[in-house]
Amino acid sequence: MKLTFDNLIAFHTVANEGSFSACARKLGKSQSTISGAIKNLELELGYLLLDRSGARIKMTSKGKKIYSLATPILYKYQELNALAESLAHSEIAKIKVGIDSIVFNSKIKSVLIEFSEEFPEVEITVLTKPSHILGDYINRQVIDIAIGNPYHKTTHHFNIDELFSVNCLWVANKELLCSADFPVYKSRLLLLDGYKDIVDLSNISNHNIWVLDDLSTITDLCVAGKGIALLPQHIIESKSLETILSKIPSDTELFGKQIYASMLWPSHTEFGKYHQWIHNKLRMAHTG
Repeated sequence: MKLTFDNLIAFHTVANEGSFSACARKLGKSQSTISGAIKNLELELGYLLLDRSGARIKMTSKGKKIYSLATPILYKYQELNALAESLAHSEIAKIKVGIDSIVFNSKIKSVLIEFSEEFPEVEITVLTKPSHILGDYINRQVIDIAIGNPYHKTTHHFNIDELFSVNCLWVANKELLCSADFPVYKSRLLLLDGYKDIVDLSNISNHNIWVLDDLSTITDLCVAGKGIALLPQHIIESKSLETILSKIPSDTELFGKQIYASMLWPSHTEFGKYHQWIHNKLRMAHTG
């Protein structure tokens, strides 16, 4: 048995309105169309739904059961129609966020997870790039906001609001560093793309430098003793590398660096609803 939905709607509306004529007016159809729809439904079911013998139409006992079962289904159908119509007249909210890998810590990830739960209807795109690329993306309106180092070398202008600081440390495999013949001055430098905005290597330019765009690869190479790396402290802590990697002494001219993770957004624009939410959550996450 396969019930016709339009016939079920006609029956339910007649039961609510109390007559075929009132149902026809409500649904914008002729009275004969409504009467025929209900007769067809009764033929599909094999029993009468309405008692037509009296002055006023009444539901039969089986009709009352069908009415009761159909009511929540039809209400959901009405909700679906209303939602589908509203979506046809509105665009799905979308935001694009750029995040510099060097500041992308666990608290930022937690805020993004919370955002997905708070605003499930919003599409969010996250791009992980160095800050100098994110600054260019903001200028070209590729992204809406960025979270990164605001003091990178750039000719672009944008709004800046500092959020939290990130400590970057020069580290090496602890076993190699403890070795008396470990050549710190001649070791390969493992650096994240965009490092020129963080450190000045003019005094140690004779080093062999590898530039990568993935902190995980840099970390793995450093752990394997293939070079010394400038890593944000949250990477070392999150991967429990404190027992494997050790900070390189500052007398090697490899000084650590503290940078400020900031929210960046286009000049002469205000925060949107979702941007403000992310901003406030990040502030709370790093001050709480």
